Amino acid sequence: MDAVILDVGGVFLVPHYETVAEAFSPWRLSLDAAGAERAHFFGARALDAAADAPNDRDAYLVGYAEAVGVPEHEREHAAERIKTAWSVPNLDVWRQHVRGSREGLRTLATKGIKLGIISNSDGTVEEQLRRGEICQVGEGLGVPVLAIIDSGVVGVSKPQVEIFRHALEPIEVMPERAVYVGDTLRYDVRGARAAGLTPVHFDPYELCAERNDHAHVTSIGEVAQLL
Repeated sequence: MDAVILDVGGVFLVPHYETVAEAFSPWRLSLDAAGAERAHFFGARALDAAADAPNDRDAYLVGYAEAVGVPEHEREHAAERIKTAWSVPNLDVWRQHVRGSREGLRTLATKGIKLGIISNSDGTVEEQLRRGEICQVGEGLGVPVLAIIDSGVVGVSKPQVEIFRHALEPIEVMPERAVYVGDTLRYDVRGARAAGLTPVHFDPYELCAERNDHAHVTSIGEVAQLL
């Protein structure tokens, strides 16, 4: 493989626990950084399970509430409270680092592999990555990458194959020579495969039900071993 392209949400960043902790006050449930990270991946699993449902984002929120400990019959209410808490710009929500991912990216950068980013976002993902000192195009405080593709900028989103082409062109690599790392089946694994890339499922809690269908890693550092 000549290139590794990575997602942002659920790979490098998750919603910060401080942005949503108050949503669970009716149930007297506390939330810390570790709990928020775990809840994101349970939300992603619920989203994947509801892949054909019209309100897949709501499924994510219900899965998130389940992971935090909200009783089953009150999770829809909790989802509405989470949605209200997150009705602010992405920059203010998606700012908690996934543990170990920034360090894993630095490890990948030492392998001489081409690196890029593709994210479904609102046009702010480049700034998110810069603020988090994760990566940037060219030199900076993070790892240098060759492309950062934000769906809000290019006007097409995962799992559509066109968004993957937006990254492959500046990186100058054929799809069969590239790996794509993301945290969902619906958007990342299936989208990358349809575009001809090799999908790698970032699954730190080993929640994926399709273990034999594609490669999995529990940390970004493990991606280098797959190459």
